Amino acid sequence: MAAIRNVVLAGVSGNLGPAILRAVSSSTFNVTVFTRPGSSPPATPGVETVEVDYESIDDLAAKLQGKDAVVSTIPPTAAAAQTNLIQASVRAGVARFLPSEFGSDLDNAINRAAPVYKAKIDAQELLKSLAAEGKLSYTVVYTGAFLDWGLRGGFPINPVKKVAALHDGGVRLYTTTTLATIGKAVVGVLSHPEETKNRVVRVGEASTTLKELLALSQDIVGADGWTITEPDTAEAVEKAAAQLKQGIFSSETILPFIYRAIWGEGAGGYFEKTDNELLGIQELDKAGLKQVIQSVVDGQ
Repeated sequence: MAAIRNVVLAGVSGNLGPAILRAVSSSTFNVTVFTRPGSSPPATPGVETVEVDYESIDDLAAKLQGKDAVVSTIPPTAAAAQTNLIQASVRAGVARFLPSEFGSDLDNAINRAAPVYKAKIDAQELLKSLAAEGKLSYTVVYTGAFLDWGLRGGFPINPVKKVAALHDGGVRLYTTTTLATIGKAVVGVLSHPEETKNRVVRVGEASTTLKELLALSQDIVGADGWTITEPDTAEAVEKAAAQLKQGIFSSETILPFIYRAIWGEGAGGYFEKTDNELLGIQELDKAGLKQVIQSVVDGQ
């Protein structure tokens, strides 16, 4: 397919969006940010900001004219907005769509059946059907857990507050990636449109365990004064599923499925194969992991 030049970013005000904006706008692409009326996306030199009505496919399609690719970080809570954006992309002749994924491996059967991922699965299935009809192409990007974001927010280790939750004992290997590197991965996908067409790509900046991450954190901030728990992912999911059946939707019923997807048995939290080489991603060793932890501790 033709090279991608003109890129739209949608949903850049969240946790991941700013990192993708920085990476894509620093590359050779022409970048446009879609924003809701009244919102304030990060000001970035050379980036055009366009207000759109996510409830109107007509409005979205008109403002997508001449664009080659759309990268969405619209949250699952606004799934209808992303669906409209996909349909508008087809109408406008957009060549490539990257849906709001950038997390756990939803090709894993355990995760694919989890109710909390339904919006993401629906978007994937829609894109697959449209691609089969030749109406557009897609790339689904899986990155594993967000490394630096997680350390800042205690997901599930916070080296500043000295709190750690070692899910299932913290011994399972899992894949994790910093926000900045996820941005680089998006640039890699957009720079290799043919190689990444209509498929999943997996990115893994580091492979570690929660116990190792805790030990590295303790090397930096000391081993005293920590609050450490060892939640059981299977038990937490069982409890959350029962609450969901009662119509209870909250972080307590959603997060257990996410924890299982990353650290649970058989859920594919560790990527055995990645597309790092294709996308130009370098992996971190223990020293690199420690540098990320140190930057979080230093407030960078």
